[in-house]
Amino acid sequence: MQVHLVPHGVNRGLGQAIQTGLRAALDRAGDEDVIVTMDSDDTHIPGLIPRMVQLIEEGNDVVIASRYQPGARMVGIPWNRQLLSKGLSLMFQVVYPIPGARDYSCGYRAYRPSVLRAAYDRWGDRFVSERGFACMVDILMKLHMIGALVTEAPMVLRYDRKPGETKMPVRKTIVQTFALLLRRRFGRI
Repeated sequence: MQVHLVPHGVNRGLGQAIQTGLRAALDRAGDEDVIVTMDSDDTHIPGLIPRMVQLIEEGNDVVIASRYQPGARMVGIPWNRQLLSKGLSLMFQVVYPIPGARDYSCGYRAYRPSVLRAAYDRWGDRFVSERGFACMVDILMKLHMIGALVTEAPMVLRYDRKPGETKMPVRKTIVQTFALLLRRRFGRI
């Protein structure tokens, strides 16, 4: 396995990092490969990758490492953050249901390269159009719009291993994500 570092000289946010990473991965990936995204703060455990790859090989296009599947656990996350996260998940399942998805915002995912290529063919660089943490929801919604088959694998989210406080601006992320939901639900891309 080769590792390719694709740096940004200046922090441009999660949306741009995901955009850059997906583009770089697609430049190197064959159709038989699997592209995995995950946080680099030690909260996403790499041991789940083989199961996620297996689920892609079984026919899924997107596999989300989910906090909301039986067998999943969250360690070290304050109860109020867990409640907020669960509430947003339920809201999305009601307002914009995507078959197979319960965890819309988790960035720990496996993708079939062909489905990402189809999304870039349709939207170009607008495929990842949200700048902040809402980009993960945006990606999932767009992949659903092109017919991607989505499933989840239960994960253990280890916030007790995170070195420092989260950089996610909670209120801003809620507002951005809710605005995205309304735009997608009422047809604006």
